[in-house]
Amino acid sequence: MMLAGFGKAELTPPLGVELAGYGYYLGRRALRVEDPTFARAVALEQDGAVYLLISCDILGLNREIAAQVRQEMQLRHGIIPERVTLVSIHTHTAAPAIYHEGCGEVDADYVRTIAPTIIRACEAALEDRREVTGLRFSCTDIGGDYVYNRACAGGPVDRMVRAFSVTRRDAPELALISFPCHAVCNGKTTGISADYPGQVCRLMQEKTGAEPMFINGLCGDIDPLPCGPEDRQEQRARFAGAIVKAACADKQPLPMTVTGGCLHEMLRLMPVTLASIHEAADRAAGREQAIPGGDRVARVWEQEMVRRFDTLDGQELIDVHYLTLGGVPVVALPFEGFTDIGRLIRREAGDQRAVTLGCADQLLGYLPTRDDIERGAYAALESTFLYKRLPVRPGEAERLGVQIGRRLHEA
Repeated sequence: MMLAGFGKAELTPPLGVELAGYGYYLGRRALRVEDPTFARAVALEQDGAVYLLISCDILGLNREIAAQVRQEMQLRHGIIPERVTLVSIHTHTAAPAIYHEGCGEVDADYVRTIAPTIIRACEAALEDRREVTGLRFSCTDIGGDYVYNRACAGGPVDRMVRAFSVTRRDAPELALISFPCHAVCNGKTTGISADYPGQVCRLMQEKTGAEPMFINGLCGDIDPLPCGPEDRQEQRARFAGAIVKAACADKQPLPMTVTGGCLHEMLRLMPVTLASIHEAADRAAGREQAIPGGDRVARVWEQEMVRRFDTLDGQELIDVHYLTLGGVPVVALPFEGFTDIGRLIRREAGDQRAVTLGCADQLLGYLPTRDDIERGAYAALESTFLYKRLPVRPGEAERLGVQIGRRLHEA
């Protein structure tokens, strides 16, 4: 027998916190709550094995939060840490949980509340477990032009809304909805918001009565279509409505099964010298088209890389958590990944339904494809400055996509 439960807890930060995203050193502080933000958790159980899928209305988490959640779930409920998947929706209208240079100061008091809030959502999901009576899946085109590839004009766009419906005995249905797009519909507002993912959840609950969770896809190169400030609310509503409509369409039955675990992969980084560090910072700081404040961010990165030079490593071990729900893989990468990575994972996994998620655990920045690196685009180098990290090697995104897809196929 398979069981499933849902829980959520409010994650809304206090007014006055600095909001994350949209540029450097903006001092953009929260003056109002446009809509509350939440941590949502789904608990899935079969044959005594319990899995947790958690989505947070925040830009990204940090390692300490993820570790605390996994540790508490193991201590209190015996849930193996590898079976706990944490992702964020990557909204740019919430407070940061970790400092990214220039992109919002961290409110330490608020950050201390995040893990306990997530744990409350998990506890509620575990308490809510009911027998699953049906499992269905939809993989449907969004049906309109709502997004574009912001990294490459005319570049690839994944137009598919992927969604699970979990029906339960004597309890509301659960809806897990995924689409890949930056949560930036709101623009540089001073209102706290879960952006379009929050509206997707509200619309889904109003339309179907289901308990909804939005899990953002590999959104690193995908943005909503641009519009003026006066049109943002209407555009966001249309976009969210299209996602909900697609999520409710053409649902196909799945076997009621769940498995999962964690893949350990080695991420290869660019080798650097002291000279190349200085050259990269000089080049970025001297760009005429640079984002305002980007020169300062580049210099901070330069100082940090020089300070840590003797300990810099050319590779890094990363964890990639996954679920296989009704035979459909759901895999979560700790990056703002690009569309082509998802395509490679699905190809190698042999399943075009596969749900590829980004911004898992502590967000490590972008994972740009080879062509983006060759263009010298923002994601390839300059984005690493605010994370104080080394850029990845060309072709590394593609290699990881192939490797992860093959391992999912074998799992």
